[in-house]
Amino acid sequence: MRFCTFIFLIIVCWAPLAKAACILPLVPKNLVDGAIADADDMNAAKRRVERYLDDSERYLKCLDTMDKTAIGTGRDNDERRRKRIANYNVAMKNMSEVRGTYNSSVEAFNLR
Repeated sequence: MRFCTFIFLIIVCWAPLAKAACILPLVPKNLVDGAIADADDMNAAKRRVERYLDDSERYLKCLDTMDKTAIGTGRDNDERRRKRIANYNVAMKNMSEVRGTYNSSVEAFNLR
């Protein structure tokens, strides 16, 4: 019984690390120009942007989970923490740029 408990604890403790590879989503390329796009193109762009932002939010949550797990296990170091923070900052910057580009496109579309 003790052996089974020991194995269970190992699995529970290491399970979050099995999916520790957080993958930064690719930034959507060539978003439509609202000044010349039609409504269908704008709707398709909206879906792409929303999907990208959802994927980015999942990525940020993954980084947060990695941070908590690393701190909780005591296996964290300054280099890993700096890398997680840099990855977080890149994701936030990308999300901000995509939102800005899409919002500009929507404004141009609405002004026509």
